[in-house]
Amino acid sequence: MDKTISQIVKDTPNDMELGKKIRELYWHTMGMGTNSFQEEELDSTYLEHWTCDHCGKHTHEVDYDYLANGTNHLECELRLEASQ
Repeated sequence: MDKTISQIVKDTPNDMELGKKIRELYWHTMGMGTNSFQEEELDSTYLEHWTCDHCGKHTHEVDYDYLANGTNHLECELRLEASQ
């Protein structure tokens, strides 16, 4: 990837695609290839933070549109609200 970050930002209006391209540039620059992040062991503190308080499942890969209260699944929050 020989584009500069500013050029990538200008060329990519979609935030999800932009994030993907920036991560690829980072891992490529670090000499680790594009899949190194997925292969890397996730820190337990990180996973504890990104855990739904209601169901206990990890939410670190859930799109923000489907999260409520920061790290809880929107579905879990809605079920709790409906049961009250």
